Amino acid sequence: MTRRRWPRAQTTLPAVAVALVLLTLVTALGLGLADSAITSAERSPDERRVAAATAARLVAADGPVAERANVLNGSRVDDFDAATLRGAVPATAGYAVDVDLGDDTVATTGDAESGTTIRRLVLVEWTDTRSISPESRRITLPRRATSATVRFSPGNGTAVRTMRVNEQVRLHNDSGLRGLYEVDLTSYRTTRIEFQTAGRVRNGTVHVAYETPQTTKTTLSVTVDA
Repeated sequence: MTRRRWPRAQTTLPAVAVALVLLTLVTALGLGLADSAITSAERSPDERRVAAATAARLVAADGPVAERANVLNGSRVDDFDAATLRGAVPATAGYAVDVDLGDDTVATTGDAESGTTIRRLVLVEWTDTRSISPESRRITLPRRATSATVRFSPGNGTAVRTMRVNEQVRLHNDSGLRGLYEVDLTSYRTTRIEFQTAGRVRNGTVHVAYETPQTTKTTLSVTVDA
């Protein structure tokens, strides 16, 4: 006598259907991941190339924000924006680019958060301007002072005829110095200034403003997203 097996066969049909659905999902997911990996592989070299070129341009000695190689001018950094970035690095056209210094965004041309990032260690240099109105014939400026602006305003019979910098005559007028003068300084040594006058140097007779650079180490980050 032959036994019936139809009920068991029918109960296996749902399991087969589920297996087919799972196989389809796994196949689709695998194809999607493969396609994503291929797309990412195609994008990454271009993103890295543009990010590296942008970073190299920004830290170059003749770059749009550089004071010298790998040293950025703080004032130029403040004025840097997306338009300047596009003009300085034409290769960024068509890409979203973020330029950051430390935690601060300097310029951005779009959302590049998920892109490729290149980082460079840099110095940011700021010019600190200080002034002094001496009441003596000798003053000393600190090392690293790069230039000085000296204004002579003689009064009360006081006339400064000569100004020496590190014992060398830099300014002289027999009838007395008057007006504004720019004086270059040697930044690697302390600057000693001496005024020659018949009387004492009175407050307000001489005004000296000088500049010294201040540097901060930070990281320049360039992120590019295609």
